[in-house]
Amino acid sequence: MKLQGKIIVITGGSVGIGLAVSKKIALEGGTVIIFARNKDNLINAVNELNSISNVTHYYFVGDVSNLSDAELFSNWVKENFGKIHGLVNCAGVYGPIGKTTEVNMIDFLKTIEINLMGTIYMCSAFSELFSTEYKKKIVNFSGGGASGTFPNYSAYATSKIAVVKFTENLAVELAEDNFDINCVAPGFVATRIHEKTLEVGPEIAGKAFYDNTVKQLENGSVPPEKAADLTTFLLSEESDGITGKFLSAPWDPWQEKYFQELLKIDKDFATLRRVDNKIIFKK
Repeated sequence: MKLQGKIIVITGGSVGIGLAVSKKIALEGGTVIIFARNKDNLINAVNELNSISNVTHYYFVGDVSNLSDAELFSNWVKENFGKIHGLVNCAGVYGPIGKTTEVNMIDFLKTIEINLMGTIYMCSAFSELFSTEYKKKIVNFSGGGASGTFPNYSAYATSKIAVVKFTENLAVELAEDNFDINCVAPGFVATRIHEKTLEVGPEIAGKAFYDNTVKQLENGSVPPEKAADLTTFLLSEESDGITGKFLSAPWDPWQEKYFQELLKIDKDFATLRRVDNKIIFKK
């Protein structure tokens, strides 16, 4: 019960990866407060959480890309709970698919507003609500394109790489305030977000990614529980002192003690940095 007695706010926690994270938090003894737009999904999620744990869980309807909604939510949490122990920013959308010069720029901007500004708004709105008894934990979610190219998904990739850099900066800015702030890459998880790729087809999405999407969905992708396990670790006291890191749920050996120590002592380890002195072999 790593999160026994702790109150965790999570955006996008009613479906997909976010729901898997919510379930894991609930099973670890935490009280979950979900923030999302769809009330029916929220009700279903909270009912499911209440059925698998002895703790009562809650929801609040709102849009992360709307600063007023984020502030209303934080005020409601303050009035009803007083303080929180963790914040998970999991809400996100794919946005427009296709060449950047051909997609709708309003849709491009909306993707940035949800994925990036939604994360920033929540961190800003809740920064003063954290309990001072423990390390203050924030977990942001990155995604495809943050550590490599993701053509035809530039709105999504741009917003997610920005989330990583925002995480690194905020971790330094709030270090003296006892925050641990990290970013999780969940890997290719079979969620409804990939339906859009199938809808637009290989000509718009790009044949390589389209074919890989079909293959992953047919043959098995990364279980969402991997991201949930890593998120729970980063919310728990076991991860105290790990901050400003960009971690892969399926690929990094984050459960190993040697890896955890590296995360604590090496400021450049598991971060986004330019690579110099790369050796190019000529024929």
